[in-house]
Amino acid sequence: MKRLLRLILSRTSLILLLLLLQLSLVFVLVRYVSQYWYWNNILHVASVIIVFYLIAKEENPMYKLTWIIPILIFPLFGGFFYLFYRRRNFSKKVIHEHLNIDLNRYDYVHEFDSPLKSKDARYLESFNFPSYTHTETTFLGSGEALFEHLKRDLVQAKSYIFLEFFIINKGYMWDELLEILKKKAKEGIDIKIIYDDFGSSSLPYHYPKTLKKYGIEALQFNPMRMHLNFAMNYRDHRKIVVIDGKIAYTGGSNIGDEYINKISPFGHWLDAGIKIEGRAVYSFVLTFLENYRFTKHKDIPYERYLVTYERPTDGYVIPFSDTPLDKELTTKNMYVSLIMQAETSIDITTPYLIIDHELSTVLKLASKSGVKVRIIIPYVPDKKIIYMVTESYVPDLLEAGIEVYHYTPGFIHSKMMIIDQKKAMIGTANLDFRSLYLHFENSLYLDGTSSIKSMHHFFEETIKSSHLIDEMKKPNILYRLGQTILKGFSSLL
Repeated sequence: MKRLLRLILSRTSLILLLLLLQLSLVFVLVRYVSQYWYWNNILHVASVIIVFYLIAKEENPMYKLTWIIPILIFPLFGGFFYLFYRRRNFSKKVIHEHLNIDLNRYDYVHEFDSPLKSKDARYLESFNFPSYTHTETTFLGSGEALFEHLKRDLVQAKSYIFLEFFIINKGYMWDELLEILKKKAKEGIDIKIIYDDFGSSSLPYHYPKTLKKYGIEALQFNPMRMHLNFAMNYRDHRKIVVIDGKIAYTGGSNIGDEYINKISPFGHWLDAGIKIEGRAVYSFVLTFLENYRFTKHKDIPYERYLVTYERPTDGYVIPFSDTPLDKELTTKNMYVSLIMQAETSIDITTPYLIIDHELSTVLKLASKSGVKVRIIIPYVPDKKIIYMVTESYVPDLLEAGIEVYHYTPGFIHSKMMIIDQKKAMIGTANLDFRSLYLHFENSLYLDGTSSIKSMHHFFEETIKSSHLIDEMKKPNILYRLGQTILKGFSSLL
């Protein structure tokens, strides 16, 4: 009851209510003005122009259809609504600022001699994400393992600590970390936190002021405001921890008790992350500072935080980030490239499987070409509507010979892909439109590292706790109708 009350009285619920009121007002206004023939004609012509504009626009076909269908069904309201909703959360000035910050990365990495010369490495290097050796990687196959490693390393911090998360929820996990951060702040350690305002909406609005009292600087990314398209797009979905420029963490885990199974609202929560030590931490530092600079709208001397640190390595690593504010789908392109290179096996874990035409095509082509493709998705959904759409993609994949598994104990949240047991990606991006098109994400590309063996072992052990989907049971007609409608809007989910 208390949880329901908190949900009803939360900032997110209030803004959603105001959003619905805004939409209702727009609908009523459009209906009213459409009574006049000249406004009716203007709205119809505007909708037709918008449809032609969408057809001509260089954009994902699924995203186009998501708009074209409702505009054609509701030509008066649909076109008017598109003009409001399509607006970005950020102004053109702010977008330009972000792109300049991205370009500034060149000044700090152009002197690096990227040792890896593969096609993937050259692609990422073109966006100033160099490859590194002299970096040790440690795969962490659960949120609990990552949490214990993280606590030990935070206690040892000597200079600074950076944390960037989509979700920070109060509870056991955050209390433990906060106590460590408070002690380190008293020791004079520079602590900076960025958290997404929507993902962490359970926190009080003025929580940064509370943290400031402890000597911790906190920034809310893209604060929620009262306007259409207010919250869901352009969220900071990254998970980054940097300690002293020598150690970095990333992966699927946010800060919340479900990630370490202190609470189990969706059965057993299985996550995965990775710890790196050495040269490649340099890129994690830059990624965090770029977002800090963008969020605070203030320059910061990077040099103060960039250090040279080396550890023995047996492969190559490339940390990289992705932004929806440019036209480059970096993470999606890396997924497509890796799938196309596969010769023997592709192993994927993802909590959501809402893929566009290109990803679906290359996965099915790989399978039909003799590559063993295995995908693990949750058995217990955390979002039932999203799960309905995920299920709708499975029959087509099964028909192409792809093996899809349900993680039987509950919810798998890890986001990783292993190719031929030689290359891999792990990070924050789900296989869905929101991660690949609309969110700020970060990933780690691995080539020939020993941690890939650990990732493969994790996958095989997870398969043992999962069941293969032979065929999808045919749901009732109303459920299938709901899936069809939701799939049509999958690019917005």
